[in-house]
Amino acid sequence: MGMWEASMNNTHRAIDMISKEVVICDWHYERPDKSAVYFAMKGFSVITCPWRKPELAVQQVKDMLAFRQHATKAQRERYLGVVETVWSPVSSFLNEYYGKPKVAGSSEKVDTVNTAANTFKAMYDQIGQIEKQ
Repeated sequence: MGMWEASMNNTHRAIDMISKEVVICDWHYERPDKSAVYFAMKGFSVITCPWRKPELAVQQVKDMLAFRQHATKAQRERYLGVVETVWSPVSSFLNEYYGKPKVAGSSEKVDTVNTAANTFKAMYDQIGQIEKQ
């Protein structure tokens, strides 16, 4: 079918059929949807998962903190945190993370802002700011 986010094949009905031992990795790559709250209310532990948009990852970290702050004790424990997703070879991610230049030869325009490594850095910068508070 080719659809991942907001799937149209009625899989949303399965939420009430799966074990609460399942940890939901809630990934939204184009906007910081607040669906982690839905999963936590359904009794699941949930991790929010950004990818390649630094500003979204920062918002997702802020959201996770707010979800924890404004939840009941039982529900608070279900918000496990944020995990960066990487959909490239580890070497590409690490080269970018450590500032190694890309290999020349491709004529395609490369986005140097919206990348997994920049998103990871922004996410951890935000976590660092929270820890200082």
